[in-house]
Amino acid sequence: MEALGADVILVDQASGSAPGQVSGEDLALVEQVADRVTRERGAFRADQSELDGNFRSHFLHTGPEIWAQLGGDINAFCDFAGSGGNFSGVTKYLKQQDPTIKCFVVEPEGAAALAGQTIIRPAHSIQGGGYAMSDLKFLRELDFGGYLQVSSDDARTAAKRLAREESIFASFSSGANLAAALQFLKGEFAGHTVCIMICDSGLKYLSTDLWE
Repeated sequence: MEALGADVILVDQASGSAPGQVSGEDLALVEQVADRVTRERGAFRADQSELDGNFRSHFLHTGPEIWAQLGGDINAFCDFAGSGGNFSGVTKYLKQQDPTIKCFVVEPEGAAALAGQTIIRPAHSIQGGGYAMSDLKFLRELDFGGYLQVSSDDARTAAKRLAREESIFASFSSGANLAAALQFLKGEFAGHTVCIMICDSGLKYLSTDLWE
């Protein structure tokens, strides 16, 4: 980013945070600095957690693409929650097409704050979400099926399966989505169609335990 001319401001992690793992407290510190810099510079902030363009892009584009690709043959959708914009946009579109489609938020085991569970494992390995934040703007007043939890180990194993078996080089959160879908396909949605998102490339995670 610096090579492209950006002014990069590094924010120290909160006391007690695991190095290299982003917690809700870490994000709160970044939020404070981002708000200050935005005010000082009179800047526009591309805030994915607050701006409706996040939700709308998935309602107007991702959702219709999924529907068209599957020809409307979809029974469930599950997605690991970061900002919640992708999940909410896709869910709202799919529900408009077929209200019987079940849509579930995926969270890490032990850090399922959105599901209202006690946080006992904040230092999970699934990057890109699961920040132990119990309130996400895009999930407020959204009608969906419920919540699923997956372990770090299951997410890691599923991501590796995507690479070995499908030649899809993906991330922890993509693995979490696949692990959640496999829960469904072994249970109430056996023989049905469960849709997931591949959230990120595995190239960003070569230095992590995902590829050890």
